[in-house]
Amino acid sequence: MATILKGDRISQGATDTQFVAFNVEDVQERARAYLAEIQQQAASIINDANRNAASIAQEAHVKGLASGKAELEQQIERRSQQLSDQRCKTAVATCEATVQKLAGETTEWLTNWRNLTVQLAAKMAEKLVRRSMQDNDEVLRVWLEESIVALRDSRELRVLVNPDDFAVAGRFLQNLTKMIPQAAQIEVIPDPEITKGGCVVRSMHGSIDQQLETQLERLVQQLQ
Repeated sequence: MATILKGDRISQGATDTQFVAFNVEDVQERARAYLAEIQQQAASIINDANRNAASIAQEAHVKGLASGKAELEQQIERRSQQLSDQRCKTAVATCEATVQKLAGETTEWLTNWRNLTVQLAAKMAEKLVRRSMQDNDEVLRVWLEESIVALRDSRELRVLVNPDDFAVAGRFLQNLTKMIPQAAQIEVIPDPEITKGGCVVRSMHGSIDQQLETQLERLVQQLQ
């Protein structure tokens, strides 16, 4: 067995030097055990560090994927919203244009329909009135009276009638003098251009056309 002399173990003032014996193999074994323990601890620390690093890397990867996925979803959502807004605007514009076109076509159709209806009604009224005028002269009397009453403050009135209605118009004017004395001074003029059953009353300030076709034309213009 080997021995080692340690200086600090020499007692000061002693007459005999004391030697402490060490087992070198035991020390080496302890050193190896301690080294193995240190290595094991180091390996454990390294393994823990690797596991932590892997966990951190995995977590970072997951977070990166989640962040990238979230960003991608946001981009998709924004793009979808933009496309949706654009499509909505296009659809709205198309609908508005279609509605305006339909409204214009409907208005045009209604106008044409109304004009045709008014013209048809005017033709029907003309036939009915002319048939009534063939049976009696009451229509001419009414129109003469309305015109003269409207122009009774005017002077030098002249009444133009169809030659077939000349005698009838003179008789009506004689009866009208009972209400309007100045009717006796009205001049009755036969005019072949005046349609039968109608009349035109003229004065210095204007005239009133009471021919059937003229009245119907005015009525149609008012209704259209």
